[in-house]
Amino acid sequence: MNLYSLDATPTVADEVSAVVDDAQVIAKTLPAKRLAEPARTLRGLWDQALDTTCAFVDRQPMQAVMIAAAASSVLTLFLTRGRPRRERVTGRSYDAY
Repeated sequence: MNLYSLDATPTVADEVSAVVDDAQVIAKTLPAKRLAEPARTLRGLWDQALDTTCAFVDRQPMQAVMIAAAASSVLTLFLTRGRPRRERVTGRSYDAY
């Protein structure tokens, strides 16, 4: 509501302020403990995956290198969307030359 206006309808700023106030109240009432257990579980899964990966690299180093090379090739293809280098750099296709 504008301070200099006689109109009692709330403005967008009033609505946003009310939403922010509600969010702050909700955030303060949520217990931080609810997030501790999932974070601990996720950390355990991460550690397990890291240990498994390190053990695989120790047992099969060449196969691990080949898997990493193949994965990076697929990731590069995905990120560049299969476009040739000239098209990625200049933004023009070969047909434009």
